[in-house]
Amino acid sequence: MYSKVFLTACAFALLSVSCKKDDNNNPTNPTIISKSSGKYLLETSTKNGDGMSGSSYLQLFNNLSGEIDNSKAEQTEFGSSVQVIGNEVYIFDTMKGVGGVTLWTYNPTDQRLTKRAHLDTPAGSMIGHLEKVSDTKAYLPLYTQGVVWIINPKTMQRTGEIALNSYAHGDASPEPAMGLIRDGKYYLCLNQIDPAKSWQPYADYQQCDVAIIDIQTDKVEKIASEKVTGLTFPTRPMSQCSGMIFTNEVGDLYMATAGYFGYNLNNTKCGFIALNKGSNEFDTAKSWDISTTTIEGTSYKPAAVYNCQYIGNGKVAAYVGITELNGDNAYTAKNSMAVLIDLNAKTIKKIDGIPLTDGHSIYIGKYKDLVVFAAFGTDKIGLFSYNPTTNATEKLLSTIGNASFFHAF
Repeated sequence: MYSKVFLTACAFALLSVSCKKDDNNNPTNPTIISKSSGKYLLETSTKNGDGMSGSSYLQLFNNLSGEIDNSKAEQTEFGSSVQVIGNEVYIFDTMKGVGGVTLWTYNPTDQRLTKRAHLDTPAGSMIGHLEKVSDTKAYLPLYTQGVVWIINPKTMQRTGEIALNSYAHGDASPEPAMGLIRDGKYYLCLNQIDPAKSWQPYADYQQCDVAIIDIQTDKVEKIASEKVTGLTFPTRPMSQCSGMIFTNEVGDLYMATAGYFGYNLNNTKCGFIALNKGSNEFDTAKSWDISTTTIEGTSYKPAAVYNCQYIGNGKVAAYVGITELNGDNAYTAKNSMAVLIDLNAKTIKKIDGIPLTDGHSIYIGKYKDLVVFAAFGTDKIGLFSYNPTTNATEKLLSTIGNASFFHAF
């Protein structure tokens, strides 16, 4: 599992690295321009046999068909996360945890990237995304440190901090994962991981916590908890999994849960929890443990939500974990299945045409009226499209290595 790779690599050690505001402002001379150009952005990774190491690459291109190699790509840290906001491209050294955050900007005229600024972060912080509040303010959760840095997303200067350590269960960090801003509040999911178990939730803390933070005061107003279903691990901490927290058409806020990622045979609970529009309390009537639902078209039941993308009308395109397909190596097992989940009808259907994939290729995003899946199958590797209207699937692009991120400017 990709998450397991991240969490094992970081070992959940809360490193005692002191950070002052001025220590982390490292502007980069904006003279480094990408070798590649184009209207599409792609990240790929070529992993070693153990699945825990390798190289990652970032490149622009124009032809969304055929095959693409990494010859014109910029090399990044293995397992780095990529996030695009407008024409700003953020690269997070999520897995190795030593490279901090780098900002590139995309020029629509020449269709190239220019490196603009860099932010150093404590080693092993496992940063995977930011949440933009305004042009001059963004929230940057430091997963293993148990804090959220407040930064300027254009200059990459640190301007403040929100400490969440006091909300941790059993250790010093509640592991702030993915967040989303709704109605002036920052809803930030807390994974609450047991350091003695490396990446697993606490056995004595079977619940989901969400910190609700006022974006005007940067104060934690409350911790909302869903304790009824026993679901754990709400959302994942890297930008490729940002779809695991979303609002529907009426403003209800949903969070997908990963649980034990399918690696605890005694607890396969996973699914969705929700905070209704205008409420900061969980609506347990909308909580759904999907591990008891058979995936139509198969004999399997899901044991984790690895990633998802809300596509409207209560439908979610997702990758779910299948315990029976775990294999001997969690880092290379092709145990991720593409499915269509109906939150209203409480059904799950296999999406035919998207191959089973390992945890390094679980990206899901929107492109025009299509859903794009990254997959590293046995015979097919690259980007695949799914049409929710016709249920048709098509291979868009073959890649060298695992496709892990895609964006169309």
